[in-house]
Amino acid sequence: MKVQVKFLASLYDITKVLKTELNIPDNATIKDLIQIIDDSVSPNFSKVILDDNGRLKDQYVILVNGRSIDFLNGLSTKLSNGDEVVFLPPAGGG
Repeated sequence: MKVQVKFLASLYDITKVLKTELNIPDNATIKDLIQIIDDSVSPNFSKVILDDNGRLKDQYVILVNGRSIDFLNGLSTKLSNGDEVVFLPPAGGG
């Protein structure tokens, strides 16, 4: 199945990709997608957004079809064909 993936702001700087379509296995999760990104888009992407325990670092946000994975099943959120996943870096401000 295919999902649309977007990398915004500083994550674009890391991946050098703003938007891409990736083929993923059926029943893949966000965690699986991050591994696929490591393998096919940007090595070490997971090291940027995940902590040493494999959890999403607090300041990063992942949206699936506009909904934060915090309100879904976190990194275990299952993806469906045609989903849009957006990776957002920490917000700056001041």
